[in-house]
Amino acid sequence: MKNNKKTIGILGAGWLGKELAFQLKALDFTCRATVRQPDDVAILEQSGIKSYIIDIKEDKIFGDLKTFLEGLNTLIVAIPPGLRKNPDSDFAYKVRMIAKFALVYKIPDFIFVSSTSVFQDTFPITTYSENNIPNSQSNTGKKIIAAEEELRNWYPNATILRPCGLIGDDRHPINHLKGKTDLKNPDMPVNLVHRNHVINLIIGLINETIKTKVLHAVSEPHTSRKEYYQDAARQRDLAPPEFLDSSKQEGKIITSIYS
Repeated sequence: MKNNKKTIGILGAGWLGKELAFQLKALDFTCRATVRQPDDVAILEQSGIKSYIIDIKEDKIFGDLKTFLEGLNTLIVAIPPGLRKNPDSDFAYKVRMIAKFALVYKIPDFIFVSSTSVFQDTFPITTYSENNIPNSQSNTGKKIIAAEEELRNWYPNATILRPCGLIGDDRHPINHLKGKTDLKNPDMPVNLVHRNHVINLIIGLINETIKTKVLHAVSEPHTSRKEYYQDAARQRDLAPPEFLDSSKQEGKIITSIYS
């Protein structure tokens, strides 16, 4: 159903957020987005999406956050943790800053795009639903868990959306795995989700056809890595990856109430 009454703000219009903005605009939502590069502003504004250059640093937010936030009905935060480049980054503090500003501007709905990396890989393999408590012991997982907890403390009504590994028509792991050999964990189940599935879930949350405070996003079958990626290579006429045999493999299976 089209809805032109709500104003949606996307903080972090990257690969997911930019396409989300285009689809919301197509549904007649008033949409705003933040980016970090002027070229991205031009691309979005050509489609009628008001855009702002906003950069979230360790202890300060640079840019016209006030104008971006004023009058929003829903704020969607889709910023990367940046923990690969900076493992010591305080992602939780960044989320706290955003939540405090959202409270100041009295934004009714807050959707935080998190990650299923909050769950630990185990042997034997564990299945995790939205009812399971995050238990990751990795640095990245712990920092994202801390960010979720910070958000709950400041914004109890926020919705936490945890996508699995994001894929799309122009973005798929097989493009990096093609032709590789000696890959580990052949029997570990994949946990992937297509970008369009995530966008449809977000639209459901905005329209309140989906009502929940924690939501997992997974769309691909939980087949083994070997089966999934070799099949993906064949479908794209690429050299299939080769896997090592392995007896003990850690992993997890992510399930969703809306898969």
